[in-house]
Amino acid sequence: MSENGKAFFIRAYFEKWDRDANRAAELIASDRFLLEGTLTLSCYLGALAVSRFPALPDSEAYPKVVLDYSGKRDFFEQIDLLFLYQWPRSKLRDHGLYKELKNHAEVVEALQKKYGGEDNVKEKTRYVAQVEVIGLVLAAKIPALDEQNFRTRLPLFSFAQILYRYLRCDAVHNADFPLLNESADSKGNVTYNPNHAITSEVLLETTKAVIRNLSEECLGKSRWPHEL
Repeated sequence: MSENGKAFFIRAYFEKWDRDANRAAELIASDRFLLEGTLTLSCYLGALAVSRFPALPDSEAYPKVVLDYSGKRDFFEQIDLLFLYQWPRSKLRDHGLYKELKNHAEVVEALQKKYGGEDNVKEKTRYVAQVEVIGLVLAAKIPALDEQNFRTRLPLFSFAQILYRYLRCDAVHNADFPLLNESADSKGNVTYNPNHAITSEVLLETTKAVIRNLSEECLGKSRWPHEL
């Protein structure tokens, strides 16, 4: 197949992705179909991740495609301090990767000296850049802190991981949407309100950006996502 012919099919492939994302946008614009739209977008990101990084497991490909192609790396690398504080009480308390984080109690204690406890974090400084968290913890000079372990495990508490573990996994496997609060009025009308910076609108923006940026790279190199 000629390079021009290949580009034609690559362009058509991503144009379909764009149409699909626009249909999902119509769903999240309605309270009635917000969950369906959110679930759809989450699945789209998963499919794009697999197409770009077929050799990686889903748990690695999904955050990676978001970080590499959303244009929102700074946003998705942020650490959710509340998640970090509450991890021992979360569903991931026994997850192997998370359990590999050493000195959790000491790390949290160091962060609380600047940001306060859970209530204060929840109201004021819940989201912090990774570099700031790392700087504070290292400055605390925690005895026997394994710096390499801390640096490699801290991203587990980032937005990218929350998107994967609390939206992609829970929505797809359990029909659960922990980043959205559901409420109903006296007439039974249901509405959904985000409880996190990762909203359905952010998910839509992220999906469309991944489609756009991945498309540009594929067309520029005349390669399919798995060939990059």
